[in-house]
Amino acid sequence: MKILKNLGRSIICVAAGLLLYCGSFYIKSYEQNKAAREKNQYVEQLAYAGSYAENGKAVKNPDTENRTGQSRKKSNTEKAKNNIKAEIRESFGISWEKLRKLNPQTVGWIRISGADISYPVVQGEDDEFYLKHDFERKEDLFGSIFLGHHNDAAFTDSHSFIYGHNMEGHMMFANLNQYEQPEFLEKCPQFEIVTPEKKLVYDIFSVEQAGEGGAAFEYGYDLDSPSYQRQLAALKRNSMYETGIWPDAHKPMVTLITCNSRLDEEVRMAVHGICSLEIK
Repeated sequence: MKILKNLGRSIICVAAGLLLYCGSFYIKSYEQNKAAREKNQYVEQLAYAGSYAENGKAVKNPDTENRTGQSRKKSNTEKAKNNIKAEIRESFGISWEKLRKLNPQTVGWIRISGADISYPVVQGEDDEFYLKHDFERKEDLFGSIFLGHHNDAAFTDSHSFIYGHNMEGHMMFANLNQYEQPEFLEKCPQFEIVTPEKKLVYDIFSVEQAGEGGAAFEYGYDLDSPSYQRQLAALKRNSMYETGIWPDAHKPMVTLITCNSRLDEEVRMAVHGICSLEIK
């Protein structure tokens, strides 16, 4: 009987310890997600100084209106004088000057309307640093959304790569995994990349679970070359389902990449988009 009592106490202690561990893990995870979301919101508010983001679009902030309700106006002469500097400091509603004060490696901003994805894009000297560092270059397990180090920062390469972690709380690129369902593609068929010089819109033409060594990771082909055409055709064949979009080999593509926790760690979720619109 004494042995059974001791065994019962041991089981209770183990259960209590496990409950305490799980509780502390949940609290820590919640706090990390909250801190990361607040940090990203701060960066987004900073980027849209004088504007605020609404459904992926920059909208004039009522706070920038004067007391009579009329927008502050500059003369055509003043606009002409500041035109060149304005292109550097701010374009498409984004304050590049403020973003680059926090991180001079900022190359753009990515948005997927309806997918809760709206982040600055940075580019490091390698593809390792931003896996474990945030936008302010501080150590952070959430990392950053970053452009492949070998890609041109102006997104002129035939194939560019943007990477992001698959984090809890639908953070970073976690929602890319929802593209496994065709219904999600119907809801979010495009993504948008904004740089200081232009706005680029990409139609998603292929969604795949990509393994290393596949066509999803090939790059360096010339636009409209036979090699590029073969690559695009391979990506279409590898798609999990028909997207209804056939990529134009005259246009560059961008692939968004994240992990899929349900699969082998060498497999990546790859969402391929072909440029369909460029605004300068």
